[in-house]
Amino acid sequence: MPNFKISSILTALVCFQACLSGFTKIELLENNRVSFVGSGMGSRMVHYGHFETEIFLRYPNHNLTIRNLCDEGNTPGFRPHPSREQTGQYAFPGAKELIHQNLQADTKPQGHFPTPDQWLSNLKTDVVICFFGFNSSFDGPKQVGRFRKELDAFLKHTRNSKYSDKNPRIALVSPTAVQAISGVTNGRYQNRNLKIYMDAMKEVAKYNKVFFVDCYTPSLSWYKEGEILSIDGALYNDKGYRKLASFLADTLFKKSNLNEKLRTKLHSAVMDKNFYWLNDFKVPNGVHVYGRRYNPYGPQNYPFEIEKTREYTRIRDEAIWALLNEKPYDIKTAEAKSSKLPDVPTN
Repeated sequence: MPNFKISSILTALVCFQACLSGFTKIELLENNRVSFVGSGMGSRMVHYGHFETEIFLRYPNHNLTIRNLCDEGNTPGFRPHPSREQTGQYAFPGAKELIHQNLQADTKPQGHFPTPDQWLSNLKTDVVICFFGFNSSFDGPKQVGRFRKELDAFLKHTRNSKYSDKNPRIALVSPTAVQAISGVTNGRYQNRNLKIYMDAMKEVAKYNKVFFVDCYTPSLSWYKEGEILSIDGALYNDKGYRKLASFLADTLFKKSNLNEKLRTKLHSAVMDKNFYWLNDFKVPNGVHVYGRRYNPYGPQNYPFEIEKTREYTRIRDEAIWALLNEKPYDIKTAEAKSSKLPDVPTN
């Protein structure tokens, strides 16, 4: 059987299992705001842009806003940041008591970087797509029970929160398997743990009536096709993220006729938007913007620079929407019309 048929069958089986569980695909509505949360697999997506491109192609007339809030090291309950006060290192009330004890260290962080819930609220998030499990799997089989409780509490908290005018719709995405690469890893040890944690994620998602996507099982089939999809077995390369993006979009969202002639330009527009978004969410020199050196160095400059960066990001959103509808849009003109920064005192 051709490899592409195997991948199609696996995608269909995942969707079929979700339907049997009583969950339906996520139907995005006009003007919906979608946020990604999670750890490394989700975080690295922002540097490739393929998943966002797939979503936009499926909803060309919806004026969607998509933001990636993922960061390496995150777990469902633990979201470390050096410019956020100690209590803000945890994703929801009670999370500190549920995370692994190795993450309980008091590093005495300082600053006013927004908490995870504040980011989701500021973005008026309607849909949360969650990428967890990989980091936690390194705790091994003995910690999977604790992980279930942490994930369960996170899903309950998120489901009962209101970041926009309604409770968010949620999807939970499992990690992919580790790909065997000669001289690097055979993946057996990591995949044993990943399978255990993926099964736990599936159980918790079903219990909370959250749409779950198993990326672990189909990824094992992808590796049999012979292409190297990662740089070290775990971290996907461009080919890996292309394959993963198509699979996720087909599993999470409705089928539609994609305007393939727009794909290349749309992907470039997504990457342009992500450049400005990263300069907001992962702002360079953040210790001056949010952290220990904010006073006295930050207040005079950075609030205005952040405002301008966010305006430029919104302009790129509009450029994406125009492109999807094959309408002209002049970014430079839009930037020229945006608000000007005030004069900043020099002393």
